[in-house]
Amino acid sequence: MGREILKILAGVVLVLLGILWYFVPVPVLGDVLSSGTVVPFWRALLLVFAAVFGVTLLLAGAVIAWLGYDDYRERSVQ
Repeated sequence: MGREILKILAGVVLVLLGILWYFVPVPVLGDVLSSGTVVPFWRALLLVFAAVFGVTLLLAGAVIAWLGYDDYRERSVQ
């Protein structure tokens, strides 16, 4: 039963990190991405990574928490 609780907690932490990713300013990324008008490939790739990383954390955390809750519910019924 403890393993399921850990899955749920890990999922909740990842969801919170995914939300915080968009609300906590990252000054290094802002300086790198705002300089210049022509965006080279690596800067565009960094911009896409910065945009998608929070959503990935959010969804991965939700799936992990859901799986942990499902395992917890199955063990509680048995």
